[in-house]
Amino acid sequence: MSIHERISAGREASEDAMRRHLIAAVDIAERHPGGRTAIGEALCAALDTVGGGAPRYEPFGNMRDDASWWADMATPIELEIYVAAALRRIPRASFAERARKRMFWALWGSMPKTDQEAFLARVEREKTPP
Repeated sequence: MSIHERISAGREASEDAMRRHLIAAVDIAERHPGGRTAIGEALCAALDTVGGGAPRYEPFGNMRDDASWWADMATPIELEIYVAAALRRIPRASFAERARKRMFWALWGSMPKTDQEAFLARVEREKTPP
């Protein structure tokens, strides 16, 4: 019996039990220092085994809306894997200047302010001759 067959067998009872146990685990985590971080790490590790699947694509749909929908459904590991693969592909792809700027701006906006400042400081150091 595969893991998918085990999950689908008795689905309603299993989902109810999982929901109750997850709520109990979150409640316990809330009462302990570092508990939120621990439960978050445990959930991310569990999500590594499941996922939302590949991004959907509707030939006559709105690709940006589809991408946004998928990103909202994707697990952290899926986001990491697809974004890393796309970033490795970029040097071999032809992009319009505006597309490159949109991608850079999205990456920049995802960085914490401290990382943005560190990045700018490094650029300034490398720009200035010794």
